[in-house]
Amino acid sequence: MAPPEYITHPEYSSKVLLRGNPEYERCREMNPSAAGPRYPREIHLVESAADVKKALNRATELRTTVSVRSSGHAAQSPYLVQDGILIDTTNLNRRVDYDEATAQISFGPSCRISEVAEKLSEVGRFFPIGHAPTVAMAGYLLGGGQGFFMRSLGAAATFVTRMEIVLPTGDIVLADYEHYSDLFWAARGSGLGFFGVVTRFWGKTIPAKTPWQRTLEFEINHDNYETLLTWAIEAGRATPKEHTDLNMAIAYAQDDADATGDEVPPGACLHLTLLLYCYADTEAEAQTMLGAYDQVDEVQDFMLDKQPIQKCTFEEVLAAGEAGPGPGTRVHNNSIFSDPGCSLSRLLETMKPALLDLPTRQSNVYIYHCDQRPDENKTVMSLPQDLYLTTATVWTDPKRESGLRQHIRERYERALSVAVGMFVVDLDPNWEDVNARVITDTALQKFLLVREKYDPQGLFPAYKAFVRADRNVRGLKGAFNGAANEAANEAAERAVTGAARDALDAAANAAATGPANAAVNVSA
Repeated sequence: MAPPEYITHPEYSSKVLLRGNPEYERCREMNPSAAGPRYPREIHLVESAADVKKALNRATELRTTVSVRSSGHAAQSPYLVQDGILIDTTNLNRRVDYDEATAQISFGPSCRISEVAEKLSEVGRFFPIGHAPTVAMAGYLLGGGQGFFMRSLGAAATFVTRMEIVLPTGDIVLADYEHYSDLFWAARGSGLGFFGVVTRFWGKTIPAKTPWQRTLEFEINHDNYETLLTWAIEAGRATPKEHTDLNMAIAYAQDDADATGDEVPPGACLHLTLLLYCYADTEAEAQTMLGAYDQVDEVQDFMLDKQPIQKCTFEEVLAAGEAGPGPGTRVHNNSIFSDPGCSLSRLLETMKPALLDLPTRQSNVYIYHCDQRPDENKTVMSLPQDLYLTTATVWTDPKRESGLRQHIRERYERALSVAVGMFVVDLDPNWEDVNARVITDTALQKFLLVREKYDPQGLFPAYKAFVRADRNVRGLKGAFNGAANEAANEAAERAVTGAARDALDAAANAAATGPANAAVNVSA
């Protein structure tokens, strides 16, 4: 049976779907790309916090684990946990509200980016939405949120002011900077590793301005790669951070709209596209903000198209996006955050195979200027985010999976040498050879303590991928499968948690014997 077409408002006849029910498989596969070969015991289509509590109680009753899906855009489908309870939040608080008195927006976990954008346009406000229209807000914000104008405004998660969360115990709490602040800290940036179900978000907004865009397109190959990307990245670094958004994509030119299959057509060329946005009051201001890209003499010979700056709307920008490559299409995302201390020449040399050796017709690359140094005291999102570079390997033939995984492994093991880590949304808990750390070591210590406080029974197990990725970065290869290795991973988790407790004890002792204002801080 062919996989279902991906839609953002699917309907089912029951709120609990069991294996063997035809609707179960349709729901399991309701993702923008192919679902992984893992089968939850039950799928709970929750519509309220009370429904979430029932699902958590059911998992406890069955002595199994829980995962959560908001829109299914995580390419590796990590929310599909074998024999667990999948909580699908498609119908949970599916509305967007705006409070004029507080200038805050609120929405449910599965509200899509396009739905939030529509409300923002209606009320003339701005919240840093993401670039893909059908991505749900929970996955986007729990991952940190690489939203529009991140360079100056920061990650979208820092705009979140409050969350309604159902804890593993079934208790419903409101978490913010003053209430359940440790939970609020742990939620923003832990992605699939979070140990609760967010049922509603609140976020601050700012007055809207006018978005402007310009595009440039080039042919890129092994000969001009260094010249072209050096120019593009240096132009980005020369661009003011205030209200600018700088995106780059590499993909094969799709000359045949009817092409099918995975093979790269003979003679196919790679194109580099620059999608540049700014938030300005006038065209003249926009021209100045993106003016660093006007100097194109050294790359003129490679240029295919250059569009002038033009006014746009977020609705228009998002309308150009797609939900994904299509039902049944397999996708694996691999990414790094570049090491800010690494020279650009070394970064480009090391990343060249990952960015140019695209093995299939639909595979592609995305590069984003993040320019962020997150505050670890405020969010678990803590790695420096200079450049985000990711390769999406896309294929349809299941027989190619083994060879493509080897292709990925060779290129991203090499990439780890110029990385501080990877984006949490790209972490694959089911194939971890090239996973890297997603938060700093000190943030991991604190996160494990907070997790142990709220989920001591381990109802939400995906956090273990953080520990395994940390071991991977430390060179402990092959530590991911089998009973012996699982024991080693559990020992590593205990060691990290123990180190965090030691840090707390030391700080507490210092506070008791030292100055009255001594602080207890495990993230120092």
